[in-house]
Amino acid sequence: FFVDINAAAGEKTEKEFQEKYGADSVKFQVADITDFTKFEGEYITDFSKFEGEYITDFSKFEGEHFCTNQSATTTLVKGTLMATEHMRKDKGGNGGRIINVSSDAGLEIPLLAPVYAGTKHAVRAFTSCLSIAPDLPEQDIEYGVLCPCPAATDMFMNIDNEKVRHLHTLRPEVKKVITAPIECITRGFLKLVSLDQMNGAILYACQTEMTFRRMDNVGVGATWPTGEPPKKMLFDQMYEDIVAQGEAK
Repeated sequence: FFVDINAAAGEKTEKEFQEKYGADSVKFQVADITDFTKFEGEYITDFSKFEGEYITDFSKFEGEHFCTNQSATTTLVKGTLMATEHMRKDKGGNGGRIINVSSDAGLEIPLLAPVYAGTKHAVRAFTSCLSIAPDLPEQDIEYGVLCPCPAATDMFMNIDNEKVRHLHTLRPEVKKVITAPIECITRGFLKLVSLDQMNGAILYACQTEMTFRRMDNVGVGATWPTGEPPKKMLFDQMYEDIVAQGEAK
């Protein structure tokens, strides 16, 4: 079961998936996640009739200066909790899996997009917290997080100073190399769905790497370490890693 505000794209995807997985296994619903009252009514009506096993919640990105808590985090939280209530077996549901989409920005500290990164860290932490709930056996629900690198879409390739901060620090060649085809993100989602045990998984997906991650809180001592060189920008580090892998081959 999936929703999107783009009816044409959603219906096209629904048809493709139904042909591949069966007409009764896939359901699409047009919905605007920023209008939660309407979204909830439409979602419950269709979802309560659907017997599918998996659901994914996508948050919305509108640019650094316009990325609001309502669209990027609050709606995802409400949608996830709503889905949980309808899916959990101890309340009459069928159980299943919930995969929330964060970002590589939810794993790192990118200076280009502090607001966006904050929302993506929130998505990752929120989903990970749900994955350790003491009543998971009764729910029979598993929670996972997908953290893809930027997709090679017009939205990212055409970013400007209205959408990110300090754009001058992003070299043109870096932007071209670090992006991944949309299919890479799809493969990441399917990899999570296909796991025998998915609960708590955090999957990082980019064009050269698809690896699971764990967030660690590392102590640095009782004194703040001054004089250390500044941390490399996330995209610069990704670029260097990709180039190094290419040279190694």
